[in-house]
Amino acid sequence: MIFQPVLAGAEIYIANMLWYLIVFAILLLAVEYYAWGPVKNMMEKRRQKVIDDLDQAASNRKKAETLANEREAALQNSRQEATQILSDAKSNAQKTGKEMVAQATADAAGIREKAKAEAAQAKADALNEARDEVADLSVTIAEKVIAKNLSAADQKDLVDQFIKGLND
Repeated sequence: MIFQPVLAGAEIYIANMLWYLIVFAILLLAVEYYAWGPVKNMMEKRRQKVIDDLDQAASNRKKAETLANEREAALQNSRQEATQILSDAKSNAQKTGKEMVAQATADAAGIREKAKAEAAQAKADALNEARDEVADLSVTIAEKVIAKNLSAADQKDLVDQFIKGLND
């Protein structure tokens, strides 16, 4: 071998051992620099990516829960609004129906009053026409009976007396 043993009877070669230690240290540094450092960096990046993915998943889950709650609230509000709209529509329909019935009742009452007034007017017209005819007949009869023509004032007096006689 290249180195001499330190102790004559021992088989340990200190120089070889030092050489192995130096080579081992150099290899250890080379592995640390070329292999362990990149692997360690890769593992750290992977660990950070997993943490980020977990954080992102938790954030997405919270967002999804928030959106689900918002949708549920919006759906509930929509249901309440629909119920309110239906209630308002029913109320408006009932109100409109009542107004229409009231208007129709008022119109019918107005038509009845108008019909009564027209009937009273027709009755009054018929009575006036009957008076005129009775007056003419009375004058004609009186002329024939008395055989003379009456003046207008006399005719009026006769008619008034005749009408008084009809009313009694």
